Amino acid sequence: MRTRLPWIAVLVCALVGFGCGPKKGDDGDDDDDDASIDAVTLDAATDATELDASPDAAADAMGVDARICDDLTCTTPVDDMCAAAEVCNNGTDDNCNGMVDEGCLCTPGAVQQCFRGQPGRRNIGSCVDGQQTCTGSGEFTQWGPCNGGIAPGEEACDSQDNNCNGCVDDDPSCCIVELACPGPGDLPTGAPFTNYVIDGTQFFTGDVASWAWDVTGGPCDQLFATSTTPVVQSFTLSGQTTSMLTLRPTLSGDYTVHVAITALDGFVYECTFIVHIAGPGLRVELCSDKSATTDLDLHVHRPNSTANWFTDDDCYYANCTANGAGRQWGLANSMLSQCSGGPQGAAWAALGYCRNPRLDIDSIRVNGRPENINVDTPTNNQTYRVAVHYFSGTPVVKPLVNVYCGGFLRGTYGAAPDVVAPFVSNDVWRIVDATVAVTAGNVTDCTLVPLHPPNMTTGFWVTSDRTF
Repeated sequence: MRTRLPWIAVLVCALVGFGCGPKKGDDGDDDDDDASIDAVTLDAATDATELDASPDAAADAMGVDARICDDLTCTTPVDDMCAAAEVCNNGTDDNCNGMVDEGCLCTPGAVQQCFRGQPGRRNIGSCVDGQQTCTGSGEFTQWGPCNGGIAPGEEACDSQDNNCNGCVDDDPSCCIVELACPGPGDLPTGAPFTNYVIDGTQFFTGDVASWAWDVTGGPCDQLFATSTTPVVQSFTLSGQTTSMLTLRPTLSGDYTVHVAITALDGFVYECTFIVHIAGPGLRVELCSDKSATTDLDLHVHRPNSTANWFTDDDCYYANCTANGAGRQWGLANSMLSQCSGGPQGAAWAALGYCRNPRLDIDSIRVNGRPENINVDTPTNNQTYRVAVHYFSGTPVVKPLVNVYCGGFLRGTYGAAPDVVAPFVSNDVWRIVDATVAVTAGNVTDCTLVPLHPPNMTTGFWVTSDRTF
């Protein structure tokens, strides 16, 4: 018996108005009484229930005759809405030339949601936005490539609208489906330092020979993939060859999950979907290409103060960890669940609460380990300054800093091609001012203003002094 996912309201065959009961077709019979046996060419009025092997080779390879059943509820194609000219800064490929917001000015380091497909298919079916980062400086800025997300593709007979035309499995061979991949909104949002379990048997109910899962993380994980040996990820995985995958994320953001399911007959089914991990408030992460040989420290400065760095108005390794003196800045402590699963979990548990702000991860010459500072409940319209200090080490290093607001990436600084160079021992890089927007107690967004040397409108503000 083939069961469906809880989020699949009706079967594909029910959508088209007839069931997938006992198989007919390829049987020498005129199943639909139209004087044509096992017709190849269909006519909606007379051949809607006829079966044939020719267009369903994949199903026949499994020893199954798929019913030829066009989705009769989707007779009008989606309007791709292609325009003659690009509209700037809307994250859409308006003119359908394969590029998003090309030729548009932007703020360096800013990150926006973007879609790698026709405008009319955005947020339809399986399609999910990716992200793109503004690169360059001064008057010479541009949006980089749109990465991540899920773009329109071929129908995969997986109970999803893969080509994002408003029709589910509208390929003639998709009537008998064993696969029902999760789509946008089907999976809950997860949290950092918390196990996120995905049960593959919830979307594939056939007989399985093997499972193979892999996960792609955010900007820091993609940097580690090219700069760490062996490759290290900020998240952990277990159960990659079983039906149950456990993802334990360290950082906020979107994680792209892919699974290849090999059935007993050798046929391979695949699903690709997004798992969103969101920590509350303002979260800043730091990583670098030399994490194994250097010690870089992340700093977040208190609003409404111009005190030097490394003072009580600066949250960093010396005072914002569970063992530090603690910097409250007038903010209430956070619930223990916000930090108990992290590297300092036992120390936070001993305190009985999480400080706000706090440093959850301190990376000291650890291969592939990020560092992050969190302000779970910042004050509305307050501005927090972010900096990085090169504490120790000898090589020139390329730091990368990401700013998340309400669980969504809003800025990336130091990413190629706009790397901070040179950045050497004892340097302080003043990066960005983040002004948070809080609604009903929750951070909903933030405004990011990248910082430049005094009296300059471009360039990275890097000096060896510790002034604000």
